[in-house]
Amino acid sequence: MSAKSTPEYLISNAEQYPNENAISWKDDSGNWINMNWAEFCNTSMSVAKSLLAMGFESGDKLSIYSYNRMEWYAAYAAANMCNGAAVGVYHTCSPEEVEWVVGNSDSKFVFVGGNPMDGGDPGKMCHKRLESTMGSLDKVEVVISMDGVDVIDHPSAMSWSDFISKGTNTSGSDVMTRLSSIKPDDVAALIYTSGTTGNPKGVVLTHDNFDYELECVHKITSYDQGDGYVSWLPCAHVFGQVVDNHLWIRDAIHMRVVDNPLHSIDYCKEVQPHLFIGVPRIYEKVYSNLVAGLGSKVGWLGLPILGGIVSKKAKQKIGFSNVKYSITGAAPINPDILELFHKLKVPLFEGYGMTETTAGATLNYPNNNRIGSVGKALEGTGLRIADPNEKGEGEIQFNGRHIMAGYYRNEQATAETMTEDGWLKSGDLGKIDQDGYVYVTGRLKEIYVSSAGKNVAPLVVEETMKSISLLSQVMLIGDGRKYCSALVTLDVGAILRDKFGLDGATEVPKDPAEQIAKLKELGHDLSEFTGSAEIFAEVNAQVQELNKKFSNPEQIKKFRILPRDLSVDHGELTPTLKIRRKQIRENWAEVIDEMYADA
Repeated sequence: MSAKSTPEYLISNAEQYPNENAISWKDDSGNWINMNWAEFCNTSMSVAKSLLAMGFESGDKLSIYSYNRMEWYAAYAAANMCNGAAVGVYHTCSPEEVEWVVGNSDSKFVFVGGNPMDGGDPGKMCHKRLESTMGSLDKVEVVISMDGVDVIDHPSAMSWSDFISKGTNTSGSDVMTRLSSIKPDDVAALIYTSGTTGNPKGVVLTHDNFDYELECVHKITSYDQGDGYVSWLPCAHVFGQVVDNHLWIRDAIHMRVVDNPLHSIDYCKEVQPHLFIGVPRIYEKVYSNLVAGLGSKVGWLGLPILGGIVSKKAKQKIGFSNVKYSITGAAPINPDILELFHKLKVPLFEGYGMTETTAGATLNYPNNNRIGSVGKALEGTGLRIADPNEKGEGEIQFNGRHIMAGYYRNEQATAETMTEDGWLKSGDLGKIDQDGYVYVTGRLKEIYVSSAGKNVAPLVVEETMKSISLLSQVMLIGDGRKYCSALVTLDVGAILRDKFGLDGATEVPKDPAEQIAKLKELGHDLSEFTGSAEIFAEVNAQVQELNKKFSNPEQIKKFRILPRDLSVDHGELTPTLKIRRKQIRENWAEVIDEMYADA
């Protein structure tokens, strides 16, 4: 482990760059609020003092149930200062999920903030959901409402200011004593998996796990003090924690916190950051608008002078003028997106990893990039293909310093995930080419076996079909069936852009509900499009064309356009917008059965 832990870097930043901006966010009027390194360090120290005053011991856990905001980062930093562990709870979690994560983690303290996607519905507000579960959370001793959030109705609850006041008589030296006790193998965070197949599992990550991950990142890319970063990926996510809670502090970059994940690209346009972390869904939206906006100008990108002018304007428009490095991960991405970004001279690279590998395990990067692959294994990372078939495909397995310490309170799951010789089973199928580039070809649990015994990997098919501009989501059906079919949803933003001529970057709302409202404002209902024979024919023509890229068993023989998009609220998407197949199959069982009625 490096000479300093992340909390020690924070203290160092406060000494070296006391007046430099550390973190910024917007108030309700849209004005920026800036907090410098000295102020943020002092805030984190105040939280740590209060934790100590109220009985937070080394190794204790605290949960943070909120979307990203200053108090989130301060609570996380304070937990680590006190040699305890932070537990992120997604702002979209249901009461049942909150109860599971907070309870399973043995959290003594819970910090509760807001859900920017609650739409004013009390049933979706974090503090209301937490309040409804408190009767089952007997290990929780204190609930702290972040600034501006209502205090829940519970004897253990208090406001942010009341909590901070509890540490008034605690000395900073007490915090430093606790901080100095941190050892490499001490737990820094419990990160709960998104639970696509059952209750989330708490991945135990140590200070050394994070330290090693950042050592590897710094061999690929580095940032100067004050470089810009836009924080939108939920901090409950492993990549959010690696970058937003560790890299941010260690490199002393300036983090702007997005008020709503839907506004991430709008913030990029304003901030023009040096680092951006995204998932395919973000880049798909940007790509779709880029293609629509550039039109025939896409062909100009190969021309030395003219291409440079087009590229400069396009990068400015999407907020990527200053980007030194941008990453896509969590799911496969259409290679066409990567190719366009690289033509624009935007350094967008695909990587691959898991919560269990402390985020990235393989990465593409400048001068080491192969589109279609997820890059090469990070230096010092062991990677092997277990039991490869004739194509060289088998389960991807890892070992190294960034491999989790195990699943919290779940020895059985840990044993099932680790091999006898100490390698982590990824659950993903893949192969390695002769140059060391890794290719993910499917998910073991998601490989469909048709009734004829043919294997189909749905991820590649789905991502290819999502290149159809009118589509938002695609889920392949086919396990145990005679042929593959698909459930698809329409992209309302694309409808507004392509059918009504609105500018996708400036005139189309980002919020799906606002897009529907805009459509109604124009005198139309979504059902006019989801039930349109013309739209079906348009999509079908493109599906048939893209089918040519796949073997017969992989081709989509039938599809149905759903009456609405998939959503987190309906349990169909994870907070990072990955599809939950089981829930989708349950929600749309009748539609699926209808497609196979004659099979």
